[in-house]
Amino acid sequence: CEQCCQAEGSIRCMSCIGVHAWCGPCAVKVHQNLPFHKVQRWNATHYQATSLMALGFLWHIGHGGRPCPQNRQNQD
Repeated sequence: CEQCCQAEGSIRCMSCIGVHAWCGPCAVKVHQNLPFHKVQRWNATHYQATSLMALGFLWHIGHGGRPCPQNRQNQD
């Protein structure tokens, strides 16, 4: 992964300019403000279409892109 250098970069984005290779969590982080980008995952033989949602992306549309502070799931 070009972002964390800790995991295999198996995710690429067809919408981003340039050639990139990220692990799933880093692809989600890099695309936090780009929810409609088209991503693909390497499956050992070819790239296969996937989605940011399938990689764990959660789009927070209020509170400046952060989770709602009143959401009980975010509280300990």
